[in-house]
Order: sequence, then C-alpha cells, then structure tokens
Amino acid sequence: MTRSAQITVIVLLVAVLTMGAVLLGRGGAKAPRDPNDLLIYAPCGMTGPLVAATQAFRTAHPDIDLEVKYDNAIVLVRKIRRGDRPDVFISPGEVEMRQMVEEGFVAGDSVRDFGTLDLVVFAPRSTENLETFEDLKQPHIKSIALADPDLNSVGYYGREALQSLGLWDALAGKIRPREYPLEAVTLVTDGTVEAGITYLTCPLDTAPEKADASEVRIVAVFPRDSYPPIRCQVGVLRENIDRPVSRQFVEFMLSDQAQQAISANGLLPLEELQ
Repeated sequence: MTRSAQITVIVLLVAVLTMGAVLLGRGGAKAPRDPNDLLIYAPCGMTGPLVAATQAFRTAHPDIDLEVKYDNAIVLVRKIRRGDRPDVFISPGEVEMRQMVEEGFVAGDSVRDFGTLDLVVFAPRSTENLETFEDLKQPHIKSIALADPDLNSVGYYGREALQSLGLWDALAGKIRPREYPLEAVTLVTDGTVEAGITYLTCPLDTAPEKADASEVRIVAVFPRDSYPPIRCQVGVLRENIDRPVSRQFVEFMLSDQAQQAISANGLLPLEELQ
C-alpha cells in the first residue's frame, strides 16, 4: 500500500470513529443528573406567590439547586408533550394537570392541591352600566373575554359558573375565547372588550408585570358554589417520580411555610379550598 493510500485509510478511519462518537452521544443514555438538581415548570400568571414559595424552599434546602421556568400553562403542557421533562409541574387548575395525568406524563398519585383562587367578572374602567352578572346580557356589552374553556382551567371554571347561573346560553354569542388566559386579560385591560372573566388575583395581583390592575375594576365575584372548587395543583413527572427532591418539593408546598408565602402574595391557601 502506498503512503498516500495509507494516509487516506487513516483519514477515513478517523472520520468514521468521530461520526460514531457523535451518533453515540446523540442516541446514548443521558448523563445522570445531580440528585440535588430540581427543575420546576410553573404558570407565569402565578409568579408572585410561586417566587415567594420557591424562595422559602431554597432557604429551607440550601443544598438543592432549584430552577423554575415560567410560561403559560398551555405552553408548558406542549413542551412536556414534545419531550421536556421537568421534575415538577404546577397547574393553575385541574384542566392542565388532568391532561398531563391522563396522557401519562404526570404520576397521578403525586398530584396535590396547594391553593385556590376566586373567580370574577372584571371590566375596563371605561365600561359603564355593568354592576351585576345579569348586566352582561345588556346590548352595550358586546364582547366578553374568556380563556378557551377546553384548554385552560380559568376558562373551564368560567364556563361552569355561567352555566350554573343560567347565563351561558344567553352570553355564548358574546364570548371571545382566547388560547392563552393572558390574552383574555389583555383584551380587558386595553379596553378592546367590555368585560372578561378571570381569577380574582391571577394575574392582576400575582403577576402585576403582565396585567395592570389599575386599568380595570372588579364587577362581581362569582359565588363559590357556582363552579367546581379551583384547585391549584402540583405534581411530579412520571419519569422523575423516583427522585426524592421531586416529592420533597411537592410536600413542601403543603407546609405552613409555603402556605404563608403564597397567601401573602395573592393565592388563597389550601384551607380556603372547599
């Protein structure tokens, strides 16, 4: 074999070995995670109380490296469906969490309620002659913003409340369903619609950087018996159920320390859940 041929063979061998290493790295087993790493996916409309709660967790567990990623709950659900695997998922109600459990992503026996919220009709301050639920039927109330009830917990509870009060059929033509809850809130805060339905403090108080409460007013608070109890929930991803830090965080959210933190920042504590 000539020297040039030898060099060619060596170059090809190196290329093959390099490509094999790359493919092995892509398709091989993931490197083991540090047992003290903890990744949480949380709804962005609840940043205030959750920042307070997670800070309390960090103080109590300084050895744990906690990372929280905030986004719309629907976006987080879709990320998990595409392959993301946080340790813990937090939901602003039962709809998103139920989807994750039914689809096998979250371990059902790990899910815990940790707080609740009230449901309200709110409106731009420019909307006049709107003081009661019945006033929503008036002709000058042309549009009512609501997060899509099939995708979002707040929309689901809103639809249930209107149905319970006998108003859904009369108002269905006015409802402007939005894919994301924040979109529905924004339609109200910028005066695009005459009214909307949202949680009392979420995101108006729990994430004030996303919605200016000074631009709206609360028209009426729905009776709690007009909709299923609003269950803010936390659960562990099935693939990470054996990681002690995952269950440790879930249990912490039920502790007095966490409950005081969330209740001081816009969420009602677990004791308020009917």
